Amino acid sequence: MDDVSKPTLYDLFEASSLQNCKRRLDAGEIPSPEQLADILSANAHQPLPAWFLDLVAKSLRGELKRRAGRPKERPIQQIRFAAATADYRAYLGWLTKRDRSSGLRGWSILRRQDWWSGPPHERAAKIVARKWRLPISWRSLLNRVSSDK
Repeated sequence: MDDVSKPTLYDLFEASSLQNCKRRLDAGEIPSPEQLADILSANAHQPLPAWFLDLVAKSLRGELKRRAGRPKERPIQQIRFAAATADYRAYLGWLTKRDRSSGLRGWSILRRQDWWSGPPHERAAKIVARKWRLPISWRSLLNRVSSDK
């Protein structure tokens, strides 16, 4: 194989790359009209493949539709949430025991933290949401943990 046919990192992951568009399309992701316009303008200097021209034509006709509803979670997100759930349960057990034995007042430096307030289940959710940098609020985390039982 010569160097011309080997894809570069740019080709594989750049938002305006045709190969990246094809890869994402094969994975079931439908590009938005804005993304198609970016790809089209970035690759205007070269002949465009037939599959891309068909994709643009479908988009212009309004035939290119995304699935309704929330997109499915990627496996890495599921694994990350499962680990955060396990962490939540561990923190909840620790905070519940601490509440029974010595209370949740804690050190003065902790009392000023936003995550060190409320009952044990709220505190555990706040700690885990912050620790794992989850893109959801601590209340959403509690809802999801309770619905996954």
